[in-house]
Amino acid sequence: LEAQRILQYVFRLFVRAVATPSQPLVLFIDDLQWADPMSLDVINSLVTDTEIKSFLFLGSHRGIDGRHPLARKLRSLEYRQVNSTKIVLGNLSEKDTNEMVSDLLRAAPINTFSLSNAVHRKTSGNVLFILQFLRSICDEGLMRFSSEYNQWQWDTAMIMSKKIADNAVELIAHKILLLPEQTQNALKLISCLGCHCEKFILTSMSTGDGLANFGCIDLFASIELNVKEGLVDRMGSDYRFAHDHIQQVAYSFIAESERGKMHLWIGNQVWTNKLLSSEKALFIAVGQLNKGSILIDETHERVRIARLNLQAAEKSKSLAAFVPAAFYLHAGISLLGKNPWTNYYDLCLQLYGSCAEANFCIGNFDVMEGQLKEVFSNARCLDDELESFFIFVSALIAQNKM
Repeated sequence: LEAQRILQYVFRLFVRAVATPSQPLVLFIDDLQWADPMSLDVINSLVTDTEIKSFLFLGSHRGIDGRHPLARKLRSLEYRQVNSTKIVLGNLSEKDTNEMVSDLLRAAPINTFSLSNAVHRKTSGNVLFILQFLRSICDEGLMRFSSEYNQWQWDTAMIMSKKIADNAVELIAHKILLLPEQTQNALKLISCLGCHCEKFILTSMSTGDGLANFGCIDLFASIELNVKEGLVDRMGSDYRFAHDHIQQVAYSFIAESERGKMHLWIGNQVWTNKLLSSEKALFIAVGQLNKGSILIDETHERVRIARLNLQAAEKSKSLAAFVPAAFYLHAGISLLGKNPWTNYYDLCLQLYGSCAEANFCIGNFDVMEGQLKEVFSNARCLDDELESFFIFVSALIAQNKM
């Protein structure tokens, strides 16, 4: 907790220094619904600091329920009467849809009304749906660029009669299924990584001949085809899905029985080639291995991954990222199976002790006490208990119980 407070304080001092009347600072963060609690705490400390001037924070998020951590933070800001403006974005109107279509086609709005009217009727103004629908009618030849007239042309009647999916997700799914099999398989593989994929990960996955087992020969070439289809965007040397719905649809196409195998293979490939980006490789490899760990039966392999989780946790703690550290440590503990203290004493001592410390730092005192009890019940000597006693005393002080 003290480390978190120090981090927030230092960050506030930094913003106070750089945000001035002559150089105001605007910070925009998208997809706040995915933010972890610690990041939300840092943002909260910034927007509630009355000493920070000339600073504007902008955040965007999708629909969330009242139990979501972000919803609780927003209610807290309202209660504290922090000056804020809430803007609810709905679907585009017919007029807005026409402006969007005319901008995309570089045509006068008066000339695109027939097309935008058909598009709006089919998509109800959902932006993602509009973009995917326009791509689909281009692919089917219902809209094409005329070199003779140097402008876009379309068949409004055919577009209006076109059978369409009920929502953008179904339209994306239909589009993916029309791709060549290798291109689909590449999309499935990178969907295991989330919405963003760095070049070194793809390079790691392309090493050796393991790709062929997943129906993909040339990963980079297949991803480039997805770029041309508008499903994936290239960002420098990295790639990201054009929308997280596309990533979710691609991942849903992987059979449940195959997902774990893919995650394990990706994790091992990244870790084997960790020299390509040693620090990032640790977190990516551990994340993938954890997702596939349910398929691992060999004890030595489960212990190996438990050690990697410990390594990832220690690195996270050094960065004051205690929430992910606790997650890695719980994952490592769960991998050890029966009688872990008998078979892997030193590893258990490190995992449980470090897990207690991480939970102390994020204020999960009940969980912390459970981890400490494990240490006190199984430690072989006083020296092995000392660090845990220190955590226990610190927790009592933090809770005003001592």
